[in-house]
Amino acid sequence: MYRISRFAAQRPEAFGVWITLIGVAFFIPDALVVRLIGADTMTIAVWRGVAAGVATLGWQAIFARHSFPSWHELVSPASLAMIFLQGVGSVFFLGSLGATSAANALLILATAPFLAALLSWAVLGERITRDTALAILGVFAGVAIIAAGSAGGGRLWGDLLALANAVVMATYYVMLRHAKTQSLLTAIALGYLLTSVLALPFAPLEPLDLLQSGFVLLSGAVILAGGAALLMIGPRYLPAAEVSMIAMLEVVAGPLLVWAVIGEHPGAMTLTGGAVILSAILAHTALRLRQPGAA
Repeated sequence: MYRISRFAAQRPEAFGVWITLIGVAFFIPDALVVRLIGADTMTIAVWRGVAAGVATLGWQAIFARHSFPSWHELVSPASLAMIFLQGVGSVFFLGSLGATSAANALLILATAPFLAALLSWAVLGERITRDTALAILGVFAGVAIIAAGSAGGGRLWGDLLALANAVVMATYYVMLRHAKTQSLLTAIALGYLLTSVLALPFAPLEPLDLLQSGFVLLSGAVILAGGAALLMIGPRYLPAAEVSMIAMLEVVAGPLLVWAVIGEHPGAMTLTGGAVILSAILAHTALRLRQPGAA
């Protein structure tokens, strides 16, 4: 733990990149796991939210009890915003997976860095570096290729939900960047529980078998709770646009994993566009790690 703290203090930007990459690695199999559950998406949202909320609060009680906020901190604007964003974001994500392809649902998230950059500029006054701007252009070139090959291929409602999730994701990272010194782990856990509350009126709550229940626990208690806990650290060390751009690795790898395991083919243009997105992100990450300020 000491070595990690020392690394974070001596190389804050490099630490931010690595912790974000690890957090993203948690999320890469999430779309596949949700597909494997094979249940109504709102039912998944209910139980996934409960699993993630309970796991996060339990982890916090055991390992980070000091991070529990006071009542005043819990009802602060940043905390309430995070509860809301986490709650509706999960609903949008699962709703989009249920209404369109995994590739569409994830690749539309590639708009999040642009949205995060605009929000960071407007709210935090952060400038976008040339390397980041070029990488964002590369990401959007990949999105343009995907759009050219899949125009009209996905259902509009699912695509709109995915776009709404991108807006939430961008705002989420900006809020984390804005609240650098405030622990928002409890707020995020409550956001998971809010997902369950929001989805409950629309969920048939069909019974799940043992395997489905195991996948729900994996998605909620491990992937969602663990990945989000790591990703909330990244914006403390990196601009929001860069964190959300690194998070686009999930956007590329997630559909490929779904394709490899259950045969949901994303299409040739999606593969080409995904390769462009991946190349832009990896090039940007390598440049960040090699910069003297990040070393």
